[in-house]
Amino acid sequence: MLTEERYNYILNQLKTNGIVKIQELMKDMNTSESTLRRDLQELENQHLLQRIHGGAKKLSTVNEETTIKHRSTINQSQKISIAKRAVEYVHDGDVIFLDSGTSTKEIVPFLTNFNNLLVVTNSIDNAEILADFQIKTYLPGGVLKNSTKALVGAALIQNLEHYSFDTAFLGTNGFDLKAGYTTPDPEEAAVKNLAITHSKQAFVLADETKCNEIAFCQFAKMQEATLITNHLSEELAKQTQLNILEVKE
Repeated sequence: MLTEERYNYILNQLKTNGIVKIQELMKDMNTSESTLRRDLQELENQHLLQRIHGGAKKLSTVNEETTIKHRSTINQSQKISIAKRAVEYVHDGDVIFLDSGTSTKEIVPFLTNFNNLLVVTNSIDNAEILADFQIKTYLPGGVLKNSTKALVGAALIQNLEHYSFDTAFLGTNGFDLKAGYTTPDPEEAAVKNLAITHSKQAFVLADETKCNEIAFCQFAKMQEATLITNHLSEELAKQTQLNILEVKE
């Protein structure tokens, strides 16, 4: 392929899938790894993508929020690995807050290994799956947000203020050393922050595509929750004062 053809192919794959992996591009394009790394570097220099470990991801604006259906197709195996690590901190009889999101959703099947759990969630999707697995679930009232299928709003906040959790598992649109954990929606940020405040321990589940991403609203500083991810930037890997669990596949 000519250089421009490679660029167009990479950008079209990003537009469709949100992420590309070098090993897959090598097979699809019959191109060497060194050539593809140079291509990704050049496209990043043009601000057309962001390189990540083993590939690249689509650039997003700080206010962009994709649907649950779209996000559920990205990095699913990594999200499952993160979920497996997360449930190591669950015990019989726990009261758990389970946030909306595709990473937190992967926790649900593993919760069947525990007895007498009570799960509180603001996610319609997660509540439906929890019900399928016969896990006792409480769904507080609120306003339904169409894009994420999450309940938000003053009524939900008022309900959550009366609860205490052993553990909270939260999703995020991005994590960054300076910006912390962020999400585009102030109402969702308020729910996440309250869940952390009312939990004995809080975990943020995020795959590598969220690293160094910054959305509009901070819901916590990085030291306020334990991050579980499958890959860290070099900068974050050096931050020994933070609680970070890196899942190796």
